[in-house]
Amino acid sequence: MFRTIARGIESVLDILLLVMIVVMTVAICWQVFARYVLNDAPGWTEETARFLMAWITMLGSAMVMRSDGHVSVAFVANSLPPGPRAVVAWIRDTLILVMAGSLVFYGYQFALIGGRRDSAALEIPMFWPYLAIPVGGALIAALLALRRAGQLAGEGDAP
Repeated sequence: MFRTIARGIESVLDILLLVMIVVMTVAICWQVFARYVLNDAPGWTEETARFLMAWITMLGSAMVMRSDGHVSVAFVANSLPPGPRAVVAWIRDTLILVMAGSLVFYGYQFALIGGRRDSAALEIPMFWPYLAIPVGGALIAALLALRRAGQLAGEGDAP
């Protein structure tokens, strides 16, 4: 059950990230073309690419959380016997959840404060680009929790 929920979230993230990367690539290509061929660079392309990069980073961080795909130095943990290795993994996951909670709480506060002003080129409230921080933190926590719950339910470690 937990694995199914996580896979559903990951499927949505796959599609969303693909669309964001394509839009960001098109915006950057248009920026280069317009600047060097048309001698008239539109301002919206740079802002669009920057905002999408923030969203891609936060959603991508959540995406690799489920499969434990973040870069880590696991030499010491892997050299431990299974019992202590599990304790270290739980401590690590607890710290990740605390940090994800901080991203959600403080990121949302930051988005509310930033939402008081509009972006220069797109003229949208900065709340929307800043919202990537708490959304990414919530997804990191959710996918990690689903992974751990799946392990406890005997679903294994594989996504």
